[in-house]
Amino acid sequence: MHRWVWDGARPLWRSGHFREAVTAAARKVDAETQNKVGRRDVSETALFQSLFSKDAAKPGQPRLRLMPDDNCDTCPSVHRGAMSFPEGCFAGIRNPNSHEDGRPELPEHEALEQLAAFSVLGRWADSAALDAP
Repeated sequence: MHRWVWDGARPLWRSGHFREAVTAAARKVDAETQNKVGRRDVSETALFQSLFSKDAAKPGQPRLRLMPDDNCDTCPSVHRGAMSFPEGCFAGIRNPNSHEDGRPELPEHEALEQLAAFSVLGRWADSAALDAP
């Protein structure tokens, strides 16, 4: 697991609060990404969509670059995927875990799968080059 994810999840995971551990990991990935890029005006899906946009960086709107743009088809494809992936993570994983009190605890293996999704997102954000004007 990427360190942002496990640092956020660890205390809750160890006590068997798997749903809350996933939520904490999602918040940690979001917060660490905000710290990296110096933005607090937007979060979660909107933050990542802005950061992985292929548009040029502007004042107050830096970008994260997963790879250099060498005019091949791969770079736009990678960034398009990176823009789409956070919506699934936050809408399909974080939101249900955060907003549906009274649901049964997640099975450990399902929670681990969900942590893995946020681990991919965290690794991308952490390892990407910051492009700021």
